Amino acid sequence: MPVSRQSTPTHAGAMIRHYRQKKGLHLADVAKAMSVSTATVSRWERGREPMPFERREEVAEALGIDPARLGDPAPVELTSEDRRVLDGYHSLPPGERAAIRDLLGLRRAAGRRASC
Repeated sequence: MPVSRQSTPTHAGAMIRHYRQKKGLHLADVAKAMSVSTATVSRWERGREPMPFERREEVAEALGIDPARLGDPAPVELTSEDRRVLDGYHSLPPGERAAIRDLLGLRRAAGRRASC
């Protein structure tokens, strides 16, 4: 029976591809800078093989970026109760949502969005 492989790029893999293409680099350029095969970098980008954490700084240096850009964001898992609370909040009229933000001390942060 064949081994199942991940087919969705990881966050790190997607970021490697993004910055590699943005800088006009080829897979071979990054691979050569890291002394790995082109196939290895390709597998990292496509999510076929996880990039070893200890290689993160080396990849970042080859791409000329901050190593933090390659960190995998932690998945967010909501309980069914959390989902019900959020659904309830979003079903409220804007004035009542504003009152809840005031109650929680979130008034100033409500208008701002997080950026990457």
